[in-house]
Amino acid sequence: MKRRIFAAIALLAAGAAFARQEAGPGGAAFGGMARVEGGTFLMGSCPTGRNVEPARSVTVSAFYMGRLPVTQREWAELMGWNPSRFRFRGGSRPVERVSWLDAIGFANAKSLRAGLEPVYAISGHPRRGPATVTVTWDRAANGYRLPTEAEWEFAARGGIACQGNFAFSGGDSADEVAWHSGNSRRGTRDVGAKRPNALGIYDMSGNVWEWVWDWYGPYPSEAQADPAGAPSGYSRAMRGGSWNNASTLARSVARSRRTPFHRWDALGLRLARSP
Repeated sequence: MKRRIFAAIALLAAGAAFARQEAGPGGAAFGGMARVEGGTFLMGSCPTGRNVEPARSVTVSAFYMGRLPVTQREWAELMGWNPSRFRFRGGSRPVERVSWLDAIGFANAKSLRAGLEPVYAISGHPRRGPATVTVTWDRAANGYRLPTEAEWEFAARGGIACQGNFAFSGGDSADEVAWHSGNSRRGTRDVGAKRPNALGIYDMSGNVWEWVWDWYGPYPSEAQADPAGAPSGYSRAMRGGSWNNASTLARSVARSRRTPFHRWDALGLRLARSP
């Protein structure tokens, strides 16, 4: 466990240092991202399957979501190495075997390289255990970040353009929109090869799970606006299912969790930004 903690903290520091060397002015464009207009939806409600209870009304403000998961090529070009198990199968596959803290470090490094304000501040004492490492989100910063769980589900369901009428992100047929254990041939696949959803976003169902910001916890029953998860916890939430899972876990409402230091060959990330 200590080795993983040290590796994660080292990656955060190395990524930030590398990004400062590469940072330049400007960088306000939202290339490669889809604008998701704000709206209200019934989070956790699945039209063609089991709900994630309690389904409740959630309102999210407008934001930008990456059209694709972060690829191995993107990660390696910025961070200088590729952690993925499937790295010998091409840079267009999603990066995997990255922890939640690795993802935070990548988001900050990408922000600095683009001349944007880093969203996250990291503090703590890794030698005293993972619970002592604290990550704070500066909501006023304009850099890259992980989406919240509510933002992720809203975007996966197509935002206000689709109103969440499909079980999966982009349709009711898993094979048309997702790489899962039934069609992936035991590995990740190139991003963007399946049909996108109504917002032009690819691979939100299947291929790799995606880290989100939130601590994992039970849903509250009351309506919420721009929720960001539980105030604390043991595990961070992840969304979307993967090549290694049955298609039922690729539903837009499905959720799972891992500790912030966990790395797995079916777990990657997608970035978001605030307008």
